[in-house]
Amino acid sequence: MEERTQDYRLVTTAEDLAAVAKTLQSAEAIGVDIETTALSPRDGGMRLLQLATPEETFVIDAFEVSDLSPLTEVLEGGTVKVGHNLKFDYQFLHAIYGISLSPLFDTMLAAQVLDGGNYAASYSLEAVVERYLDESLDKSEQRSDWSGELSEAQLEYAAQDARVLLPLRDRLAASLEEEGLGRISRIEFEAVAAIAEMELAGVKLDVARWKELEVTVRERRDRAADHLESFFPPPEGILPLEGLGPRLNLNSPKQITDAFKTLGIELPDTKVWTLLKVDHPAAKALLEYRELQKKLGTYLETYPGFISPKTGRIHANFLQCRVPTGRLACTAPNIQQIPHEDEFRRCFVAEDGNTLVIADYSQIELRILAEVSEDPAFVGAFQRGMDLHRLTAATMYNVSMDEVTKDQRSAAKRINFGLMYGRGARSLSAQLGTDEDRGRQLIDEYFANYPKVQRFLQRTANRAMRDRTLRTLAGRVRKFGNDPVADDRGAMRREAMNYPIQGAASDIAKLALVYVREEVEALDARLINSIHDEFVIECAEEQAIQVSEKTQAAMVRAGEDILEKVPVQVEVEVSREWRK
Repeated sequence: MEERTQDYRLVTTAEDLAAVAKTLQSAEAIGVDIETTALSPRDGGMRLLQLATPEETFVIDAFEVSDLSPLTEVLEGGTVKVGHNLKFDYQFLHAIYGISLSPLFDTMLAAQVLDGGNYAASYSLEAVVERYLDESLDKSEQRSDWSGELSEAQLEYAAQDARVLLPLRDRLAASLEEEGLGRISRIEFEAVAAIAEMELAGVKLDVARWKELEVTVRERRDRAADHLESFFPPPEGILPLEGLGPRLNLNSPKQITDAFKTLGIELPDTKVWTLLKVDHPAAKALLEYRELQKKLGTYLETYPGFISPKTGRIHANFLQCRVPTGRLACTAPNIQQIPHEDEFRRCFVAEDGNTLVIADYSQIELRILAEVSEDPAFVGAFQRGMDLHRLTAATMYNVSMDEVTKDQRSAAKRINFGLMYGRGARSLSAQLGTDEDRGRQLIDEYFANYPKVQRFLQRTANRAMRDRTLRTLAGRVRKFGNDPVADDRGAMRREAMNYPIQGAASDIAKLALVYVREEVEALDARLINSIHDEFVIECAEEQAIQVSEKTQAAMVRAGEDILEKVPVQVEVEVSREWRK
């Protein structure tokens, strides 16, 4: 039966659901919200589906109406569906009912795009409504039990969350257009489906290999610890016998700095850049120990705990708009930051009968730098298909392209990327293992060869300091704080130099997510990971060639949508393991 109240209509029968579907077909926009019994469709179900039009709100009891297929047509096409954090709603509707919400307007993402990286404390629906509509939402029922008989207060709470979405969308949409953020917001909204489905698909971890690697890395860590401690004399009065006396705590900055004093080395701190400049094998040993300890504590000891017992796969959480550049971030766990070594990546595998298609953009950020700086040497190198790092090395070291050594190319690569990130002589020299004067000389030589790159970087930093805003080629905005203290000016200039580059790379990557999903949707294939400019698709082995071609074409298309002067190149590999 259908229960009518002043504020909503409760739908509990298939007949009433069909009538609701018919009503929604003529709606100008539909507010969408759900209430669930768990935070993931792997762990629970959907209890309520709330759908609002400007005229009325429907609250559908999914326990009573289990077949939502009458709504498929209206939810998958036609009018825009408005929601808050729609990735959550999308996953439940897609995983349980096979419904793919489209087209979308996500009020959480809209608010984040408008804030331009200068993020507010909260993007809950309650907080965004208060900021943009100056209204207060009663969220007291949010954490109540949705698995049993529902109270009138719960139903009213559910209805209000859907009802408020339409006026909120009107306010946010107007602000997006006023600030020239229409294009970038549409990219974000269209990417929701790809990101939601990527999380649902998850990644497969070969636990046996992972455990073997954990044992190997722990042995390396212990040897590194012994090697590091061998540089320091034992405490006075302690016999040099194993097991006697206090051991050096290698994770204590104070004990480390005290230990280095015994070598005649005064460390202001134990940060990486400080240790890189110390000409003593103990510093290198400490860096090695820390790297191994991080691999153990951050990855090897924790990742198996994230495997879902239902699927046997890891389902990470991708944060779509919580990084100022627009890059995807990842938590629980961060599968974007797996160490690059093959021994780690080969532990991520395809299911039996499947394979992985691994595709990444070739030097996309340098191509963007060429585009925005319009430096003829940069642009010309990419147009002619040259190795930019080798070209940079040849010009800086005054040798022919054929004479460039591996070390020279490696140094040029560090310089190409380092200066794009606003690094100065001090940071660059530490990375290259040279002195600061030489680092300054290399920077001068670099900019002498690429003068328009230097002018672009300086002009961009100056604009950020003056206007407090920057934009990417696609229009994504970065809003800097209005009152930076003197100590922050250098950091702000460095961020400003890189923002238009990394931000444009993020815009291209989000477009690529949209296009890749569209291209492989009809195949036995699914996106399972996105690592900035790299994408991993799992597909049936017999479809690998087709998926590779479609993925490559989709990624190139995304790049060409934003870059006009510089060609886009995508490299694709096929492997049962995540490695190239």
